[in-house]
Amino acid sequence: MRYKELTLLFFFLIFFLILSLSIGEIFLDFKDIKNIILGEGEFVKENIFWNLRLPRTLLAFLVGGNLAVAGSILQSYFHNPLAEPHIIGISAGSAFGATIYFIFSGGTWEIDPLITPWVSLLGALIVLFILILWSRKSLYNSSLILLGVSLNAFLSSLISFLLFKNQKIFQGVYFWILGGFNGKGWQHLKILFIYSLISIPWAFLWRKKFNLLSLTEEEAYSLGLSIRKYQKYFLILISLLIAPSVSVSGIIGFVGLIAPHIMRLWKTSDFQWLIPSSFLFGGILLLFSDILARILLSPTEIPIGIITSFLGVPFFIFLLRKEK
Repeated sequence: MRYKELTLLFFFLIFFLILSLSIGEIFLDFKDIKNIILGEGEFVKENIFWNLRLPRTLLAFLVGGNLAVAGSILQSYFHNPLAEPHIIGISAGSAFGATIYFIFSGGTWEIDPLITPWVSLLGALIVLFILILWSRKSLYNSSLILLGVSLNAFLSSLISFLLFKNQKIFQGVYFWILGGFNGKGWQHLKILFIYSLISIPWAFLWRKKFNLLSLTEEEAYSLGLSIRKYQKYFLILISLLIAPSVSVSGIIGFVGLIAPHIMRLWKTSDFQWLIPSSFLFGGILLLFSDILARILLSPTEIPIGIITSFLGVPFFIFLLRKEK
């Protein structure tokens, strides 16, 4: 474990957490935040801090961390450096499941704490299952990305069609799909925290197993890991990282691509380093993106999925050229 580097990431995280808590239509400086925490702040600022900024900031960090960890595992599992929840259609599968539920539950697009993550989970599992079946039969890694892009486009088209047919929920669901944390509060954070309390410690405990995923099945088996035996558990873990995040934030792409690769380039591909560093850096990256979403066209807020796409597409092209 590289503690100096993780400590540096932690300090960057603290900086962006404070920045995220400060920035908005009403700016909160360090003195304001200190007074609010001590219970001596102004009523309006206290309300903004406790009910808007703090849950939003923590939610952005947690979603970013989950997506980054999921991306790092997917890249190892599929032996493809371009595998990422959004690119290969898993996020779209989660969103499709949630959209179906929003339509059949009476037209609401608000998060149901019990049902929405589960229908998102089902959508993610179906897409993952298709990808795994394909990867077993295909000899070329590039075909997995092509299939994922196709699934992403197909599911996005289905979502658009369903929304077109159900105009009364169109606007709400559309902005949810674009991704963002505007209007998100403690309820959304609680939902994601419960699932993350399972998936993140699980990912940390299995770091050594993830190192073996990059090997062939025979090589992994000779070192004590039966990939087929653990496959269903990998599926569940990846889905638990992605689906609840999508259910509370919408589709936020490329975090699972950028964060793991930058951490690999910085130090190593060893998952003892990659899981904790990707989690921290993914959270930092999404906090940074959320801050940009708030300030670039202030007072209008840009959906965060647009920001991460602007950051991620050039990075994806860079990796694609590198692979060639």
